[in-house]
Order: sequence, then C-alpha cells, then structure tokens
Amino acid sequence: MRVLLAIALSLGCVAPVAGHEFWISAQSYRAEAGQAVRADLLVGSDMAGQAFPWLTRNTQAARLVWEGGSTDLRGREGDMPALTFTPKAEGLVRVVFHARPAFVFFDDAARFRSYLDYEGLGWVLAAHRARGLPETGFSERYIRNARALVQVGAAQAGQRDAPTGMPFELVALQNPYLAGLGAVDVRLTWQGAPAAGQQVALFVKGAAGVTRALFTTDADGVARVPLGAAGEYMLSSVHMEPLEGDKDAVWESHWATLTFAIGG
Repeated sequence: MRVLLAIALSLGCVAPVAGHEFWISAQSYRAEAGQAVRADLLVGSDMAGQAFPWLTRNTQAARLVWEGGSTDLRGREGDMPALTFTPKAEGLVRVVFHARPAFVFFDDAARFRSYLDYEGLGWVLAAHRARGLPETGFSERYIRNARALVQVGAAQAGQRDAPTGMPFELVALQNPYLAGLGAVDVRLTWQGAPAAGQQVALFVKGAAGVTRALFTTDADGVARVPLGAAGEYMLSSVHMEPLEGDKDAVWESHWATLTFAIGG
C-alpha cells in the first residue's frame, strides 16, 4: 500500500491498515490549574506511535473545552509536542483535535480485507463488490477525530465529559478519574446520533505491555469498558461511508479515539 504523493506530508500519512490509530497522548493526564500540559499527536498501532508536529495545514480544529467554556489551541509550525495548553480552572478538561482529510491508495486486495476485518467493517467488502468497484487501484479518504480527557485538580462526581461537535466521537458518560470505578460507559456518535452496533476497541498501555479488547455499542451507541490496570487507556472506532461520483476516493472513513489514564 502506498500513500498518495499529494498528502505525503499530512498527518496520518501512515495508511490506516491493521489498526493505525491517531490519538492524543498527554505527557500527564492530571494537572493543577495554571500548570502547563503538553501532549503529542501520535499515529501508530497498539499504542506505539510516531509523534507528529503541529502543522496548521493538517488542522481542521483544535480546542480545549471545559464546563462553561472553550478556547482554540494554536501552535507554532513544527512544534513538538504538538499541543501545549494551560488549564485555568479545575475540572475535567477535553482536548480535541480534528484533522483535515487525507488519502490512502490501495494496491493490495489482501491488505484492504485485513484492515476491514481488524476494524470490524466486514460489511464494507460486500458493499464494495456490490458497487462494482475494483479489488485494487482505488483510494479512501480518511478523517481523524481525536479527544483526550485531562483531570485538573481533584476529580468530582459532577465533572463530566460531553460531546464537542466532531462528526464522529467517543464520549465518556462517567468521569474515569473518579476513585473506585470498575468500568466506564462510553457513547459513540455519528453526526450527533448514537452509532449502534459499532465495534469499539479498548487499548490499555500499562507496566505489562499493551492489551486490546473489543466491544460493540448497544442501541444507544453505548459500550461499557472495564477500568482495571493502571496505565494509559485508548478507545478507538472507525466509521465508513461510501463516496459516489468522487474523483479522488470511493470510501470515506472517520476515526474516533478517546484517551485518558488510570492510576499511576
């Protein structure tokens, strides 16, 4: 598989095959008000990723959102880590990065099938054939929707995550930083509506390495995921839409990730 030359410098230039996620990884997921937080934008697999710098041309939206307010995040070209921000008040802070579209070119039918199987998108292959599309020699447009939760100050029961307006996103229905939680419910939405029957992968990067577990959203777009070992947690899901009459691509995928940390 090769990436189109036109987007060789884009975020996400690594092709989305066999779990190439895009996520926000904070150097610390806990902070105090007035304390600077730095976070990388990573693309990789199994929570091993390559860090990308801040590039305005790759950024559709970048925001810091808290209860009662929000602010745009801006960086200097080439900044690494890409994101730096200073929360002004205590609470559960949402860090949002919505990337501009990029493309991947498929010249290997087996790689396309493997990617669909890994991401729980088996229906796409049948739809691809039903549309009379070739097994190779086609492109997919993909868009990244990454979110992270940073706890500023002590966690309180009333501090909650909430949607931030991205087309495809994962939202925690409880504050994962509250002590004693054994699980957290997450809602997956597409264009603001619950995304039912969708695969959600949970990656946990802890002292023993990285684990991956799969869940399926219910009729309300909700999946319950366990909170166990200390470490960095990432939830990931992929939504696919057919493109008809588009000269650049025949499919459009949207990638949602949500990251936070437990313990440690």
